[in-house]
Amino acid sequence: MSTVHGALARVFSALLDPLAALPPLLGLTFISAISGVLVLFAFRLTSNPVAVRLARQRAQAHLLAIRLYRDDLTVVVRSQRDLVGALATYVGRMLIPFVVLLLPFGLLFAHLDARYATRALHPGERAIVKVIVAPGAVDTWRLESAATGIAVESPPVRIPTRGEIAWRINGLAPGCHSLTLVGGHARADKTACVASGDTGAAPQRASASVASLFTAPTEPAIEPAAGITRIEVGYPPLPLRVRGWQLNWLIVFLIVSAAVALLLRRPFGVEF
Repeated sequence: MSTVHGALARVFSALLDPLAALPPLLGLTFISAISGVLVLFAFRLTSNPVAVRLARQRAQAHLLAIRLYRDDLTVVVRSQRDLVGALATYVGRMLIPFVVLLLPFGLLFAHLDARYATRALHPGERAIVKVIVAPGAVDTWRLESAATGIAVESPPVRIPTRGEIAWRINGLAPGCHSLTLVGGHARADKTACVASGDTGAAPQRASASVASLFTAPTEPAIEPAAGITRIEVGYPPLPLRVRGWQLNWLIVFLIVSAAVALLLRRPFGVEF
């Protein structure tokens, strides 16, 4: 699983890291537009446009029949039955492309969330570093920072029953700095970023698992021998403002990708 985790991290880093030079909203808009085009390619290759259009038209026809013949109970009941069948056919036709897109877009969402959900600390800003370890080993761990750009300000708060330890850190100077957890002979690092502007930062590093592909996808998986399940930096939310509205990255992604897909569906010969 560590190999898969690392390979996927490298692939998505190659695709998404160049966008880090752009303002977050612009970079997210660009990848959202590209994703809308990829959705059209997937629909074009895996769906039957003629069958989708016919299923949609049948459903519309039965719905119209219900409205036109609402005084005729027999026609209404028959049309309702046929409408359910037509909708089931339509959903079935649309289901194949969505199944094909489920895994790649799930992984894409995980990497976008790691880059656009939270931002790096501003200089002088504080955050909580939370670590989940084996419950019996809570007392053995300490957090160190070899970099001058970030400081560990507080002693650890330990919750043995939950295997949880927390420290407060302070971002002193811009840059991505390494925090090191030390427990006996085991060590694990976590990158903590500080930036003057609004720059995305990945909050989690985790041990290798299927879940870590989606919750902590950007940094290498923690080695099993370390005995650490998760390291998390409590970064603030990354502000994405559109005309005074602050939006979650997922809303921006869905609006832009859907708009692109709808605008280009005719040239691609795709039916929704």
